Amino acid sequence: MKKSKLIFSVLPFVIFALSVLYFHGCSSAESTTGKLAFQQKDFVKAEMELKKGLSIDQNDDEGWFMLGYSQVENGNYAEAQKSFKRSLSISNNFNDKIQAYWVEKFNQGARDFKSGIESEEKKNTEAAQTYYKNALKNFEESSVIFPDSLKSFSAMGETYLALGNTDKALEIFSDIASKSTNKLDAERVAKILFESGLGMMSTKNYSAASETFKKVLAIKNLPRDDEYYETSAYNNGLALAKMGEDMRVKDENSNYKQYFSEALASLEPLTVSLKKKDLEKQVYELLISVYANLGMTDKAQDALKKKQELEGK
Repeated sequence: MKKSKLIFSVLPFVIFALSVLYFHGCSSAESTTGKLAFQQKDFVKAEMELKKGLSIDQNDDEGWFMLGYSQVENGNYAEAQKSFKRSLSISNNFNDKIQAYWVEKFNQGARDFKSGIESEEKKNTEAAQTYYKNALKNFEESSVIFPDSLKSFSAMGETYLALGNTDKALEIFSDIASKSTNKLDAERVAKILFESGLGMMSTKNYSAASETFKKVLAIKNLPRDDEYYETSAYNNGLALAKMGEDMRVKDENSNYKQYFSEALASLEPLTVSLKKKDLEKQVYELLISVYANLGMTDKAQDALKKKQELEGK
């Protein structure tokens, strides 16, 4: 029994000694200290010591991995990206661990986001905001681990929307849409811009509304028959027509027709192939006014007849 107890009491020391020998055999004293601190989850000390060690041995792929991990935990995101990249440039030995770390952060963000939704359903706004902020932090950290992960950035965008930060969400989704060929990514951007444009229309800020709807029409990979494209084209025409009407009322001799000409360019393509059929009557109704203000009487009459046909008259 005494011998058995002795073996078990000595064993932890032997394991520790072997780990120290391993680190000393492969790393500088600073790297060894940093790696031990990493194992003990003392990420502040780990970052500090690993930086010292890696300035001596710059080809330590494990050290760079541990440094990147520690920098993420410490909130030093820009440096963490460089450290992970450096580790992978030396070898792929820690690629699986980096991927596992990304999965850990992303899944935690997803769990927090789900908890935020559940809190909202229970009318607990304060708790929901806390969960969403935690989710955002985890998604942001996952984006640091894999900067090319559109999944991480998309989740960040959705979380910013949940937090009510539309501008930041739009910035993220716009960046995603510029890199992606996915229609859904383009629609996310279109939806945010379209709703923003409608808000401007409701306050009669027609100039800003028109510029916002034009941004929808310029979105890469947004199909021309997409609902957001068609409704934005119509609303852009409406905003421009409103601007033309306001200018004409103020001064009949002004260049108000320029706005109606722009409106026409936005509206006429919709008469050729409009997928959203419930919008068709509104398009022709608006075209009657646009044509009339441009002195295109025959066109205005044709638009009126088409509108009446659609109304069943």
